[in-house]
Amino acid sequence: MSKFLRPVKQKLKNAQHFSLIEAFVTVLQEAAFTGTKIEQLIASLITCFTEENRCYMQARASEIIKRRDEADKLRDKYYTKLHALVRLWLNSGNTELEAASEELIKVFKLYKVNTQAQIDEQTGQLDNLIDDLSTPEMLARIETIGGTWLFDQMSDANAEVKAIRLEQGVEVSEKVAGALEKARKATDEAYDNVVAMIEALSLTADDPTAYEAFIIRWNGTLKIYQDMLDRKSASGGSATTDGQSQNNQGNQNNQNTTNTTTDPETPGGDSSTGTGTETGGEEPGGEEPGGEEPGGDPSTGSGTEPGGDNPPSDPTDPETPGDGDDNDGGGGNTAPDGLDKD
Repeated sequence: MSKFLRPVKQKLKNAQHFSLIEAFVTVLQEAAFTGTKIEQLIASLITCFTEENRCYMQARASEIIKRRDEADKLRDKYYTKLHALVRLWLNSGNTELEAASEELIKVFKLYKVNTQAQIDEQTGQLDNLIDDLSTPEMLARIETIGGTWLFDQMSDANAEVKAIRLEQGVEVSEKVAGALEKARKATDEAYDNVVAMIEALSLTADDPTAYEAFIIRWNGTLKIYQDMLDRKSASGGSATTDGQSQNNQGNQNNQNTTNTTTDPETPGGDSSTGTGTETGGEEPGGEEPGGEEPGGDPSTGSGTEPGGDNPPSDPTDPETPGDGDDNDGGGGNTAPDGLDKD
């Protein structure tokens, strides 16, 4: 009897986990298994996966975050230009311009705005700077050096970021702590239930051919994830599959891989056997935020990686759920995007 490999799904980043389950749902739908129990389990998996995707998308790629980031980039640009303009006139030789710049630079030095700081931290810095520069005396000095338009644009963009953050707060407040982590765990449990049922049917069905073929087919996709985990854990020699030792997995690799790649960054991968081989050394799920997601046909077991539309990325590197991350993680949610500065 063929058996599914048990991937260490907790080590997958959010985008990688999404791609793995999405591919599994796809091949299940193509297989079109019938029977009350198996159909119920597949429906439960799809429901759990839909909720996981909702939590992931809420944390990573809403339109509100895109708008916030655009406004943030604008305020960074105008702050940088205004600061540069003030410094430009410090040693210009023009008494009036130098005098105005000397007073203005004192305020800039006082707050030391960091455009790479976390969103709300930078907002606080700019609020203080703008307040101090908004006195009649300072506004007159800004006008003297020709910086009024830049100051107005910076102020408007900062106000826009603050307004969007308030709007975003409504969205973020809808998420409970650990929402993505809980959703991922529910998906994993539903996945395991489906896997167990298919294995049971491969033993008890009058004609187990379809179930045996499905197991072999899916293991071919899982192998890509497992190879990544094996390389990541090779130095420690720890087990990388549930109930399987590193040594056993190494034997499976010798039997099933026809090509190995140099060690790229590991995604947190998954266990697998089959005939699949890696292509190009790319890892399932790509970067988190913004990396490429697995492509290809998940149903073949030929080593191509799961396809389908992939969730947007962040940025920002999705960490694994359970380690207190989300936005992007296996084992625990990463911090909402609203708290990160890209």
